[in-house]
Amino acid sequence: MEKVTIETGLGKVTGTEENGIRMFRGIPYAITERFELPKPYPAWDELDATGPGTDCFQFRAYHKESIGRYWFYHSEFRYGQDIRDWKFAESPMTLNVIARSEAKKDPVLVFIHGGSFENGNVGEHPYGTSTEYAERGIVYVSLGYRLNVFGLYKSGNYGLHDMVFGLRWVKDHIADFGGDPERITIMGQSAGAMAVMDLLYTQLLKDVVKGAVMMSGAGNVPDFAGPYTPDESDEIFWSKVRERAGAKSEEEFRTLPDQTIFDAWYTTGREIGNVRTQQPGIDGLIIPKMPSKIMKENTYLDVPIIAGVTSQDFMPYLIYDLALRLGKLHAKRGQSPVWGYMFDKTPPGDRFKAYHAADLWYVFGNFDKSWRPFDENDRRLKDEMADYIANFVKTGDPNGTGLQNWPAISKKNNKFRLFDGKGGGLIGPAQCRLKEWNSFLRDKGPM
Repeated sequence: MEKVTIETGLGKVTGTEENGIRMFRGIPYAITERFELPKPYPAWDELDATGPGTDCFQFRAYHKESIGRYWFYHSEFRYGQDIRDWKFAESPMTLNVIARSEAKKDPVLVFIHGGSFENGNVGEHPYGTSTEYAERGIVYVSLGYRLNVFGLYKSGNYGLHDMVFGLRWVKDHIADFGGDPERITIMGQSAGAMAVMDLLYTQLLKDVVKGAVMMSGAGNVPDFAGPYTPDESDEIFWSKVRERAGAKSEEEFRTLPDQTIFDAWYTTGREIGNVRTQQPGIDGLIIPKMPSKIMKENTYLDVPIIAGVTSQDFMPYLIYDLALRLGKLHAKRGQSPVWGYMFDKTPPGDRFKAYHAADLWYVFGNFDKSWRPFDENDRRLKDEMADYIANFVKTGDPNGTGLQNWPAISKKNNKFRLFDGKGGGLIGPAQCRLKEWNSFLRDKGPM
């Protein structure tokens, strides 16, 4: 691995190069103050982008991950990492760029990580340093943003604003890394997929986004569980957060230490169970109104979509039904096509089957970062899924030479593409729902 320095419109950037792939990690695309909108990061003379970026303050910044699902996903996403090497801040807007050394106007894939809008970062094992797409002629970007109380306070949707700002940064500067600013596809998993759906509710990215991939989070989440209109009950919640933090006023709360603010939010949220204030809300700009109204009025961003679910997903039946419904809606209105997939491959190494986020390993193929003993069958499935995604980023259609035909959802087709490592094929709603219900009732996942 060697260092490489390139010239950009913001200054020189130094990354690493190996086997014809360049990797730039931790590039700042914005800066901000607490509970404010992102602003441009100042230009630099030379930026060292050879190491990890800065992550938003989150649970693991203050507390040990040692029980329940935190330990499972710690093992999946951060196995072997030393928390002491991480950098945390309230201005965590950094991104990774991975591209071919000879890239020139390559299409661009921007990934938005999940984590319940509460935790996660751009460097986690499945996707943080993946070279699968660079090897297929695509510039791959993973985008960091503000989380938890720092991204959600009083429905400010600061995390979503970071994503919009970051995507516009990509459009403005990705050509410096060999990317085509006119061919940008956004992709997200779990909360990242929900965030992608939220970004489609606005027209702010109409000139930026050409396609979307949503893994375990596509479709219009019901109004009672999705983006919400802030009301008196939400202000009661935030007043309790400020009270728990020991602040006598809004102004005092904004000056408290970061851990005091995070712990007050975290504890109050679990005491009250107010999910409405632990995810994005309607702000009149990024999410202009109730999603049900946006979908009914057909005022969301119409782009080609891949919507995926896993057979042991989080709230599996609902997630599958929402993805299918989105595809049917597009077909009914004659909008851009939607391709659905069902991931039903059991990753090797433990008792869990196709758990929530299992498909990340196969979509990004960073197997050498996992403790799991992946075999040749896993690698074949990984190549197949990455080829479909790469075709979609390049052409707006996942189909291509050497791959099984994957029809979009239409008035005549309601089947998803099955990724199971056994030959795949297509799978209809009855079979999908049976798999999802069996998972929900019998094959309990780590969620």
